[in-house]
Amino acid sequence: MKQRIITGILMAIILVPLVLVPSEAMERVFEFVVMLFAVIAMLELLAMYSKEKRIGIPMRIISIILMLFLYLSVTYMASKNLGISSIVTKGIDHINLSTAFQPVTVLLFMLIVLMSGLVFVHDYNVSDLGKLYIAILYVSLCAGALSVLRLLGIRFIVYLFVITISTDIFALVFGMLLGKHKMAPNISPKKTWEGAIGGTIVASILGSLLIIFYPYVSKLFGFGDVDFFKNVFDYQKLGMFGLVLFAILLSISLSVSSQIGDLIASKLKRNFGIKDYSNIFPGHGGVLDRFDSAFFASAIFLLFIFVISHLLPIA
Repeated sequence: MKQRIITGILMAIILVPLVLVPSEAMERVFEFVVMLFAVIAMLELLAMYSKEKRIGIPMRIISIILMLFLYLSVTYMASKNLGISSIVTKGIDHINLSTAFQPVTVLLFMLIVLMSGLVFVHDYNVSDLGKLYIAILYVSLCAGALSVLRLLGIRFIVYLFVITISTDIFALVFGMLLGKHKMAPNISPKKTWEGAIGGTIVASILGSLLIIFYPYVSKLFGFGDVDFFKNVFDYQKLGMFGLVLFAILLSISLSVSSQIGDLIASKLKRNFGIKDYSNIFPGHGGVLDRFDSAFFASAIFLLFIFVISHLLPIA
C-alpha cells in the first residue's frame, strides 16, 4: 500500500501539469507522453501474448511501427476534421504526406504487411496475425483519441478523468456497501451490479454538472473558452434542455464505457493468466492496468464528438 501511494503521488506530480497547464509546449509533451505510453502498452500486450506463444522480434518491431503509424493517422485525421492543429498535423502537412496518413490507406497497408508475414516469417500464424491486429487497433485508436481530446482543450481531458476516476471510486464504495449481485464473476469477481450502477450515477451527475456549469467555472478561473463545447459543434442549436440531456447521455455513456474498458483489460489478463500487464508503475501495474478505463472511454468520447460535430456543424 505504501508503494502504491508513493507511486500515485509521483504520477500525479508528473501527469497533472501535462493535463492542466494551458500551453503549446505542454500539448507537445502530452502528445509525446501518450505516444510513449502507447509503445509501452503495445509491449505489454506483446509480453502477454508471449505467455501463450512467443511472437518473434521481427513481428514485434513491425507491429509497434504499424501502431505508431496508425496512431499518427488517427491524430492527423481527427485533428483535420475538427479544425485543430498539432505537431503531428503540422509535420505531416510540411512533408506533404497527407494521403499516406489517411486511415483507410494505413489500415490496408497494415493488413498487407501483417498477412505477408504469414509467408515470410517463420513460426508466425493466423492466430498471431489476429492478436497483433487487435493490439494495434486497440492501442492506436484509444491513444490517438486521448491525444485529440487534449488538443481540443484541457476541459475535455479533465471531464474524461472526472468520469473515469469517479466511476472507479464510487463503484468500489457502492459495491462494498450494497454489493450483492456479481456483475462478471468470471472476469472480475469483486465487481457488482450495485457498484457499477452507483458509480455510473455519481459519475454522470458530476460529469453533467461540469459541462452545464463550465461557463461559470471558466469565468471564475479566467479560461479563454466560456462554453464547454465552444468551437466543437453548434451547441446553441440544442437549447438548454437539449444540452443538459446531451450532457447526461454523454456522461452515462462514458461511465459505462470506462467500466467496459476495465472489464476488457481484466478479461485479457485472465485469459492469459497474468496479474498485471507490467510493473512500470510499482503498486499500480502497467499502462493498461492504470489507464484501461480512460483509454477505452476516450475512443467513445471522440466518437460522440465526431457524430455531434457533423450533425450540428459550426456555421
